Amino acid sequence: MESPSSNSLDPIMPVLPAGSPLEALGLSVRTRNALKGVGCSTVDDVLRLDIQTPIRGLGRKAKEELITKLDDAGLTHPGAGQPSEIRLLERSLERIEERVDAALGSVAKEIRSARQRLMKLKRRPPQTS
Repeated sequence: MESPSSNSLDPIMPVLPAGSPLEALGLSVRTRNALKGVGCSTVDDVLRLDIQTPIRGLGRKAKEELITKLDDAGLTHPGAGQPSEIRLLERSLERIEERVDAALGSVAKEIRSARQRLMKLKRRPPQTS
């Protein structure tokens, strides 16, 4: 089983690169269209956008969605303030859970492989000397 890389242990490391397309955030169609309407096509464009000013189609709920999705991606919008300690801990726990799931998946794969090998050995006729 492989050990996780040092980057996967870093709780500050963004999950999504800033140059990613806007669609990578997984925003609702309304929010995504409002952002595209003001010229945002990448996550970096969104991070440079002043969300404190009124933006047509981007109301309170859409802004909350945007900030949450950026936060989930490991990014913080400059106009949103710092993520809370609770949110940082939640994100850290999510990443730990992902690593545990990956490790358990790897162990399960090794077990299946050993079982298949065992079954093949059981099916072989006994060797005589």
